Amino acid sequence: MDAVDQLSFEDRSQSAQTRTPRTYNFLLRLSRRLGGVATYSSFMSDVRTFVSHGVSAPGRNHLPVAPFLGHVAATSQSEPESAEDKGKKLRNIVSKSHEVLISVNTVFPVTLFPDSVTVDRTKVTITKRDFFWTSDVMSIRIEDVLNVSASVGPLFGSLTIASRVMSTIDHFKINHFWRSDAIRLKHIIQGYVIAQHNDIDTAHLTTDELIDTLRELGHDSAR
Repeated sequence: MDAVDQLSFEDRSQSAQTRTPRTYNFLLRLSRRLGGVATYSSFMSDVRTFVSHGVSAPGRNHLPVAPFLGHVAATSQSEPESAEDKGKKLRNIVSKSHEVLISVNTVFPVTLFPDSVTVDRTKVTITKRDFFWTSDVMSIRIEDVLNVSASVGPLFGSLTIASRVMSTIDHFKINHFWRSDAIRLKHIIQGYVIAQHNDIDTAHLTTDELIDTLRELGHDSAR
């Protein structure tokens, strides 16, 4: 090889050696850019998927409840009643217990000293009188009344109340009511017995609503 060819070969070798690092650096930068683009595309795809499927606006009936709110609600429910609340509840019970649903007297002068039967929200009270300012009072809880029956004629009627209370008398008979009064008493007491035995809640009813409900429950189905 002559001197000219030797010089040309050396120049090409140096040029190739000079281009090789530049080419490598260029390819390295290009690879990094392509990797960054691919990573960004994958990230954006995941973000779009998460936004479209993973996040949804909660419905009106599915609003999230903070844990501390549930804790506060549980704490408030478990708080004991105050003495004032207990007093109000007791006064309410006492007031309702005196709400008279029906009170009927026997007919005067057929009975010289009229007897009476009174029904309130908690009990049936039978008052028998034999003389002036004397009376024999018997109160029966509604829960203890087993049955009530009425015997009626053209004008008058009598009422018989059977009780579960163990005593010398397990039933009480009161005579000489007006016929319509005996029937109304029988319907209301029998309706209350049916309501108690079937666990029907009547505490929320007003007095008029309770009377109508009990008369409907105790109404005789015989034609």
